[in-house]
Amino acid sequence: MDSKRIMDGSGWEAFTHGVFAVAITLLVLDIRVPDVASIDSGSALVTALRDEAPRYAAYVLGFLCIGTYWMNIHRAMRLTRGIDHGYIFLGLLFLMVIVAVPFVTALLAEYIGADNGRDKVALVVFTSWQLVLASLATVWLAYVYRKRRLLIGPGMAEASLRSMLRLTALGPLIWIVALATALFASGTITLVLIAIVFVMFMFDMPIRDEPGDPAS
Repeated sequence: MDSKRIMDGSGWEAFTHGVFAVAITLLVLDIRVPDVASIDSGSALVTALRDEAPRYAAYVLGFLCIGTYWMNIHRAMRLTRGIDHGYIFLGLLFLMVIVAVPFVTALLAEYIGADNGRDKVALVVFTSWQLVLASLATVWLAYVYRKRRLLIGPGMAEASLRSMLRLTALGPLIWIVALATALFASGTITLVLIAIVFVMFMFDMPIRDEPGDPAS
């Protein structure tokens, strides 16, 4: 294969959306339905559902994480006219980390509030995974920006991708701070920083369509 050859990205886009769909669906599998044999009243069922609150929170957290990355990867795809071998390689690394988000999210849900440092370990694992994910996303976008031949045009697409890259590069920095707080400070501060990251990337980024492209 000629690594410099530009290939059509429609197949890759479909594959990427499929991987994201599977990963985001796996999140709900960690939410457990209370066993009917162990529930003898309505109040007991309410208590059992309330006890699952950490898993509900982890589901929302994981959904925001995967959904945010899907949204921004989708935006970046709009700016490309094709892909090459390097793009696919970096994309596969990114997707490999994405599909494990349900695991680190479930780990966090299981050990939130646990004693003897178990909650800290779970929080550190989750935060470290997010750092890896954010770093790969930044490297992936930087690759596309550097390989300008992959872009739909040298003008507005390049400017839009540059704006995306600047914002995306803030992700690893915030996750480093979050990891430091998980290790040496309060888990509450870490969770606040996690929320800030996801909220920040949920906002629409300034992507301008090329002349002749359909508006989003």
